Amino acid sequence: VVPDPQTVDGDEMYKLLNTYAVLDVAQKIALKRFSSDALVDDPYVVKVTRNLILTEDFSLMNGLLRHAREAISAYSASELAAMIAVKRLADFKEALNLRNILSMDSLATYGWILYQGSKNRAALGTIPSFEELFAFNALSEMLPNAS
Repeated sequence: VVPDPQTVDGDEMYKLLNTYAVLDVAQKIALKRFSSDALVDDPYVVKVTRNLILTEDFSLMNGLLRHAREAISAYSASELAAMIAVKRLADFKEALNLRNILSMDSLATYGWILYQGSKNRAALGTIPSFEELFAFNALSEMLPNAS
């Protein structure tokens, strides 16, 4: 089911496109393992496709790695550093949420988190998200005549 573009933000649409890109690469790999007359909706092809995705098969990861490299190559070193800082800060916030942090240091920790978050937002500015860049790189392979 495709969501309504008016009700879904852009990042969610890119995540949906990227999920389809993973499925597309897995289906192409699965079809290569069968005869040339096999179809995508063949039960055996569906089973192989599912197994490729669930087991994070090396050939599938290798196929997706090219898109990821192309997406990351669009960022400068400082933009990559800011994105990594955002991810690490989000992980830190999640770790704090999972444990009891009611102590004398909690106000300072919260202040530090707010300060780092604002620094990271300023450093990122309006650069496109990884999801967006990955989707554009993957679309060029899924829809080769769409350029």
